[in-house]
Amino acid sequence: MKKTGAVTCSTAVSLFRGLYARVAHNLGVDVSYISRIARGERKSDIAEKALNQEFIKVLAVIRNSSFGKKRKKRTRRKIRQMQ
Repeated sequence: MKKTGAVTCSTAVSLFRGLYARVAHNLGVDVSYISRIARGERKSDIAEKALNQEFIKVLAVIRNSSFGKKRKKRTRRKIRQMQ
């Protein structure tokens, strides 16, 4: 696999890693409760909606990001020359 693919994968994993914790924090509940809802052991429309919204946010970040793409840093001198 290309190095940029590995970077993309590891970054995506890190974004998903905190999904339950972010949802639990926003709702003021324990992470294990959110985990049970995600597995289908418990039912909560509010928590399911929050999970879906957070999941969509993570996917949007992945789609819109430039993982693995190196950006050239512009120095002040280069910026002044461009003006």
